[in-house]
Amino acid sequence: MGEKGFSYEAAGVSIERGEKSVEMMRSAVARTHGSEVIGASGGFAGLYALAGYEEPVLATTIDGVGTKVMVANALGRHASLGADIVNHCANDVLAAGARPHIFLDYIASGRLDPEAVAETVRGAAEACEKLGVALVGGETAEMPGVYSGGEFDIVGVCVGASERSAVVDGENVRPGDAIVGLASSGLHTNGYTLARKVVMDAGISYDDSPDGLGSTVGGAYLAPHRAYVEEISVLRNEVEVRGMAHITGGGLPGNLPRSLGGCGARLDVSSWEEPPVFDLIRSLGNIPDDEMRRVFNLGVGFCVVVAEEDFEKAVGILSGAGCTAWRIGAVAEEAGVSFE
Repeated sequence: MGEKGFSYEAAGVSIERGEKSVEMMRSAVARTHGSEVIGASGGFAGLYALAGYEEPVLATTIDGVGTKVMVANALGRHASLGADIVNHCANDVLAAGARPHIFLDYIASGRLDPEAVAETVRGAAEACEKLGVALVGGETAEMPGVYSGGEFDIVGVCVGASERSAVVDGENVRPGDAIVGLASSGLHTNGYTLARKVVMDAGISYDDSPDGLGSTVGGAYLAPHRAYVEEISVLRNEVEVRGMAHITGGGLPGNLPRSLGGCGARLDVSSWEEPPVFDLIRSLGNIPDDEMRRVFNLGVGFCVVVAEEDFEKAVGILSGAGCTAWRIGAVAEEAGVSFE
């Protein structure tokens, strides 16, 4: 046995790689800090001075981007993952009626790639900056015993706040109310295990550009998850919003009922436009409609419930704010979601 002892790096963890990634992302993170962020970065906890609320309610969420990271790894493009996780978490907070204020990220891998980590966090910081959210902390973990090679995962935590009186929980939803769908940018962050499988089984490359797609497969698959914070803020200033749903894993059937206060929904499948990426997946995998609806958002990334007499005004406001929107159905007395 040699005289040289074990080291952390010999075991597979490099402190230097972690420090390098932090240094590369530092300036981007700092740009998200306003006067509400207290103290210098590098502390053990992020400090944020919450102000402007008389009876504040905190809204919190945690989520990941699933196997979308595998597409990003295959293409060597990671910035969109940062935007994905910020926007996904911000939308979850938004669905409760809250405004997102702070965000934290966690990136774990088998072997840290400082450039990939920094690119991901810079993407998150840019998304935070656009939404007025402070990126107050994060963690990078190198765990060769859990992840292999260049595999990695990203998780985000978002905290928002609302006046207690402004919380949206579906309690005021009534049968006959209109359901307005806001357009998604594509897959967002759900269904990638199935989306990747149909491409692999068909022998198609992420660099291919199938007819009608309008981009490469990789470009369509990595389209960033859309945030709806600003559009919904404008809408709520003008219209009573009775329910909101972020359409993620489980699609419309799995997510819309969570916003309806025990009611159900009747949806008109001809009332909105699907991005072409969904038809590509449907045709490559010969996937039935019920399964597509259960897995993907199919072009509707967020829903709001308003009184029937307000739906035209709501659609107009959302469209004016830069988001295509449609009246996609109505609230029903019977539980569940039906497609007509």
